[in-house]
Amino acid sequence: MRDLSPLFSPRSIAVVGASSNLMGLAGRPIAYLSESNLDIAVYPVNPTRDEIGGYQVYPDPASLPEAPDVGLVVVPAAAVVEAIEALAKRGTKAAVVISSGFGEGDRAEGIDAQVRMRDIAREHGMLLLGPNTLGVHDYVRGLPLSFVWYGRKSRTDEGSVAVVSQSGSGMTSLCDRMLDAGIPLGYGVATGNEADVTIVDILEHLAEDPKVKVIATVFEEIREGERFLKVCQRLRDLGKPLIAMKVGRTESGSAMVKSHTGALAGSYPTLRALMRQYGVLEVTDLDQIPGMVAVAALGKLPTSNSIAVVTNSGGAAAISADRADELGVVLAELSPSTQVKVKENLPPFAQDQPVHNPIDVTAQSMQKRFALVDIVEALVDDEGVGAVIHAVPSSGGPEGGQWVQKYCGLSHSADKPIVGVILSGRESDHLRNALRDGGVPILSSPGQAVEAIALLHRFAAAPTSADISAARQATSAKSIPLPQVVTEYSTLNWLAEYGIPVATQRMASTVSEAVAVADEIGYPVAVKISSPDIAHKTEVGGVALSLTTADEVAEATTRVLANAASAAPRAVLEGVTISRMVKPALELISGIHKDDTFGHVILLGLGGIWAEILGDVTMRGLPLGPDAARRMVDDLQGAPLLRGARGRTPVKMESLARVIDALARIIDEHGDSISGLDLNPVAVTEDGELVVLDASLFISNE
Repeated sequence: MRDLSPLFSPRSIAVVGASSNLMGLAGRPIAYLSESNLDIAVYPVNPTRDEIGGYQVYPDPASLPEAPDVGLVVVPAAAVVEAIEALAKRGTKAAVVISSGFGEGDRAEGIDAQVRMRDIAREHGMLLLGPNTLGVHDYVRGLPLSFVWYGRKSRTDEGSVAVVSQSGSGMTSLCDRMLDAGIPLGYGVATGNEADVTIVDILEHLAEDPKVKVIATVFEEIREGERFLKVCQRLRDLGKPLIAMKVGRTESGSAMVKSHTGALAGSYPTLRALMRQYGVLEVTDLDQIPGMVAVAALGKLPTSNSIAVVTNSGGAAAISADRADELGVVLAELSPSTQVKVKENLPPFAQDQPVHNPIDVTAQSMQKRFALVDIVEALVDDEGVGAVIHAVPSSGGPEGGQWVQKYCGLSHSADKPIVGVILSGRESDHLRNALRDGGVPILSSPGQAVEAIALLHRFAAAPTSADISAARQATSAKSIPLPQVVTEYSTLNWLAEYGIPVATQRMASTVSEAVAVADEIGYPVAVKISSPDIAHKTEVGGVALSLTTADEVAEATTRVLANAASAAPRAVLEGVTISRMVKPALELISGIHKDDTFGHVILLGLGGIWAEILGDVTMRGLPLGPDAARRMVDDLQGAPLLRGARGRTPVKMESLARVIDALARIIDEHGDSISGLDLNPVAVTEDGELVVLDASLFISNE
């Protein structure tokens, strides 16, 4: 891990290119540093000035009285490389390059200049943040290494939340929203073009900062996949939630990413699945982040995937129930003792009625000073409730909100999250601020609150390093060599050696052999061409399915061999494979994919239309955590089908686990040699077992 402390706790700052116009881009850093009133040495660098903003000016970095911790570079693009070299030679520990006009464009000279400044920085052991960055904002001390600063500080000295973004405006606007929400914001960092210091470097540093408890990140591309996943695992081990928003998830979005920052969007489906694996709380809109961070900043994880909701609004109750169903969050069944306590605080007309969750206490309960707090307390004490959502009366409720202090105390002492919701706007600002000051996260939508709890539970359920180590099973079995000649036939036989169930198959080189094999294994059968030179058999007319008689097998074998010879006259034809047809109750796809950023991953999805149109697939990287097969199923939209929806036989998880574990073993043994492995289709039989019907193995050319 790199030492980034000069960027986060500088004692001396040089501003190279400082302007005497303190309202201009090159002068604002001087003004902001002066206004901070911190005990920090500030050195403006400008060859044509003697004094700027009350500070002595130096003509160049070489003339500085000391090597600064940070050099803030605001010179025009053409002069940046020279400035970086001068700072590096002076012994500067870190440079923040505000200037733009480099890798974010298509100009060759700009790209070359960015590479040059990186090389200079690394040669001299100097950190380089940017170029094209808005720098580092310290919201506790009120210290910006930037030309953009709104003059706002965190409401507390806690500084337990950090924001990291590749986009500068994304960082500053998100930090501004968090300050509005009363979140204990510590740092905001914009990494810009990432010529040297990357978003992963920043995440690694913040993970080990004891003050930082929650991190929010907005990024366009992760260039260091393995390190990113390691820091995600580290954050899970430390209990520090990472809220992430990937920009450029779609084809159109990816094009905007390229034009904006020079980052090429990576493989989003793989990234999305891997973030789920490591418990990253992914959101898709900036509006979700402040509320999600506020809930995570409580430092309390849901004890289960069940919630209780209490509100004085029927509409809010319905919104909560709808969102819970959509996200698979369970509305808890309340214990008898909890129901008794709840009824004691309901209006008289409701005390002889069953208590349903969500609980609508109606406006009449507001007549009792602590009714709402007492109900929330009863729900917190219920072991079957993992978290509580409370829609707070916008008016403050009984006696102008005298319950607030007791409510905040309950939120502080509870061992599970209590999330408040206020539906109204400015009329409730006094109440909203009082609750936030008391440490209660306040969101504006019950649906948003349910989603926050669901994501936080996913983080809590993600395996720690200790869980993964305990789940790993060492095998003493010898490595199984790759097939010498790769065909579907050899690949299926090879997979069978790993314990993967495959369709019964035999090889035949003549028509008479094909008929004899079909008679032996039983009808119906499929006839497929077998050739190491033909990857897509259907495209050459090399497949015949559902053959039920010897005559059909004879005719199909003749036709398949002729079609293949005609379509691929130079291909080596081994013959045909005869395989027993399996009638699937459901089809899956699985296999191994080598991602350019994250390496080998195991893939699982529903087959057919589910995969082709809906893209209903998920992935896992190695090492696998405990219960990996079930967790992969949980990721899929079609999970209810695999669990036995509408009278279907559920997939046997032990059968699926054998396949997933075998694929992990194949990666361990042959990751350097294979670029992919497709198991498609994988039939789910009527009794819930799996059978691989077709497989393609791809050997790496590297």
